[in-house]
Amino acid sequence: FRLVIIAPLTIGLLAIGSSTQSASSAQLPQIRRVAQAKPASTAVASPLKNGVYLYGQSTQPNQVGKAYFVYEVRQGNVVGALFMPHSSFDCAYGTFQPDRVALTVVDSYDKSENPYAIALERTTSVATRGNPALKQISLEGFEPLTTLSENDRRILNVCKQNYQQRVWK
Repeated sequence: FRLVIIAPLTIGLLAIGSSTQSASSAQLPQIRRVAQAKPASTAVASPLKNGVYLYGQSTQPNQVGKAYFVYEVRQGNVVGALFMPHSSFDCAYGTFQPDRVALTVVDSYDKSENPYAIALERTTSVATRGNPALKQISLEGFEPLTTLSENDRRILNVCKQNYQQRVWK
């Protein structure tokens, strides 16, 4: 099934260089505000194994103008960062829910905390003889990337140091 992302990602990202325009929701497709919703305090079993993941609006890493989400999953809990290359990043923490990742995004400038959600997209591969169909999970509007850069790891570690205690008790 397919769901839309239900969160704004106007996360105060500024481009480095001569322009200082903020990222707009027009640059980040299928993203809408969650009206006064807070992430649920209890996680459901994560559809992803414990580990570190990188998703992007592009199948290529480090594409200017594209958003990326690097995060670590532990038992359904998430800590990570939303960012655009050559821009600032916003930390995020939260939990997997049955149909979405419910997040609190911390603005890197004013430290305000805002509720966000990214819908889960479930796809099923074709079953073959002797192998049942596999269900795969993806984040709506994002593609999985397999290689994390040193910068991706640095950004993730900053957010983990500051926010992991909120979800990994």
